[in-house]
Amino acid sequence: MRTVDVFHPQAASNSAAVHASPQTTVAFSPDGTHYASAGYDGRVVLWDRSGTSPRWVGRHSRLVNGVRFSPSGRLLASGSADKTCRIWEVATGRQVQLLARQPDDLNALAWLDENRLVTVSQDGTGRIWDIRTGVLQEGVIFHADHCMSVDAAPTGVLASCGEDATIRLWDTDGSLLRDLPQAGHAEMCRWSPDGTLLAASCDDGFVHIVRTDGELVTKVGPYTAAVKSVAWSQDGSRIVIGAYDSTITLWDIADCRPLVRWYGAHLWPRAVDWSADGRTVVAGTFSARPAVIDVPEIPADALPDEVREITLEASVPTHGVNHVSAAGEVLAAGGDNGTIRVWSHRGATATEVPVGNGSLVNTVAVSAELPGLVAYGSFSGRVGVADAVTGRDVAAVQREHPVNRAAWSPDGRRLAVADYEGGLDLYAWTGRELVPGVHYAGHDGAIKDVSWVDADRLVTYSTDRRAHLITTEGTLIRSFGGHGELINGGSVTTVAGRALLATVSRDRTSRIYDLETGELLQVLVGHDESAKCAAWHPGGEPLLVTGSYDFTGRLWVLDPKTLAPLHQHVLEGHGSAVSAVCWLGDDAVTASWDSKVFTWTPDADPARPPAAAEPATDWRVREGSR
Repeated sequence: MRTVDVFHPQAASNSAAVHASPQTTVAFSPDGTHYASAGYDGRVVLWDRSGTSPRWVGRHSRLVNGVRFSPSGRLLASGSADKTCRIWEVATGRQVQLLARQPDDLNALAWLDENRLVTVSQDGTGRIWDIRTGVLQEGVIFHADHCMSVDAAPTGVLASCGEDATIRLWDTDGSLLRDLPQAGHAEMCRWSPDGTLLAASCDDGFVHIVRTDGELVTKVGPYTAAVKSVAWSQDGSRIVIGAYDSTITLWDIADCRPLVRWYGAHLWPRAVDWSADGRTVVAGTFSARPAVIDVPEIPADALPDEVREITLEASVPTHGVNHVSAAGEVLAAGGDNGTIRVWSHRGATATEVPVGNGSLVNTVAVSAELPGLVAYGSFSGRVGVADAVTGRDVAAVQREHPVNRAAWSPDGRRLAVADYEGGLDLYAWTGRELVPGVHYAGHDGAIKDVSWVDADRLVTYSTDRRAHLITTEGTLIRSFGGHGELINGGSVTTVAGRALLATVSRDRTSRIYDLETGELLQVLVGHDESAKCAAWHPGGEPLLVTGSYDFTGRLWVLDPKTLAPLHQHVLEGHGSAVSAVCWLGDDAVTASWDSKVFTWTPDADPARPPAAAEPATDWRVREGSR
């Protein structure tokens, strides 16, 4: 088995190009002189507030979900999907402690004081650590589902929230003080500076402001996109909210109205933070560094009548690949930089088509019936069809929510489009425009992926942990369950006359079903992080390629009768999570947020374990081709 480097743009020469993929977390130091960021690339970066170059860069072996400064600002803690929390000396970047006894991904952390830290995890638990010794203390936080966030008030009360639709308040000895049920799961919770109010971003489209006794003070919103992050002003009178409509909004709490709204196609505000002096907000982006935003002074006695709208310019772009698609000899990749790259054949120079209006391209679909046409969908909700030959859009429509997946029907006459809010729409393709048709809303969560079975049926994959087989009229035929976590994607095929469905999940498994009966046939176990994507061999061979947040792909060679795995080939070489997979003829393709796409050519005897992979260069993007 060999690898071919398909898509590897040249590194930017600008020193600001530090992150190779989106930032998931940001935090200001207590004195506001610098801030930290981290993201999918596993990097932890310390920045001077006024500069564009980092002071130092630390690393985890997996994506980083949280960074927080100690109360003195002397230490920085980072929590990662590698199941560790690392403690860094801010002045030097030296790692001074490693906390590594949490059994699952670390999602968030908070300092109790200079010597104690609490971390919360994907398994729904939280641990309190003594930083000096690295020893776990007695207190344990727990939720019925993933614990997503934690924060410590100046009063010593801990707040945690997660996907069990509950905020919980804790004493620092681990004693549960109070349950605060919510309308939906909460992504982030933050105490006001005086510890009297708690803000929680919830999936009902609001940030809930509650007192320590559980009384709801107000709900800030509504938002039509997912509300992801929140941060308080130092005086507790205002908050900033980050949402998946590419906005960051400054709200006045007393009047519960927006004052300033910043928009940027590059914004991905899964995390925001506000400097102690109130002058600066920092937020995550799809670019190579976070957005650093100046906050205008707005006196409480002079609130504007209308919200002030400000558009932000993107910094140095990243080139992470979010999705790949192939048909015949054509391969397309959608990137963080708002473009699709299309290779017409092996060895060809890539054609770059700017289609995302600055927003990342989340999905691409090469038409097998319409050579040269590539459908796409962006985080900003734009869906379109681009001509790879001319490098221009043929048609486009604007949707309200981020687009997760677009897929052509086998005859090329319809385009299925799935979005973050759980909608699936079938558009008719006239050759010049996309005409909306049937709408399907049968899931209780976002639709992450969609596959066409034939001209009359599709499969949808959702965060509600189910896959649906539906007709093109929007009728549910069959529901597939069994995963313990959300489903990220899947693929359909026919092997030896049997129609098969493969699903991949955050529970780290792939499940194979008989598509026509719903029978579970196999569970494939191998990835040690969330399984992100899957694709069956297009020729009906019992070969399945999967990709994961564990930075690897897996090529599964299955018995054609029992579908039991004969071999599991680990496809290593990416420096970040494998975001997408597909097949280019008989070659498996893996793509990553590290900006690379590899093709993997199986041995003539796929049951024989592969030799060491050797990189080739015939598909490399050559310098100057951009």
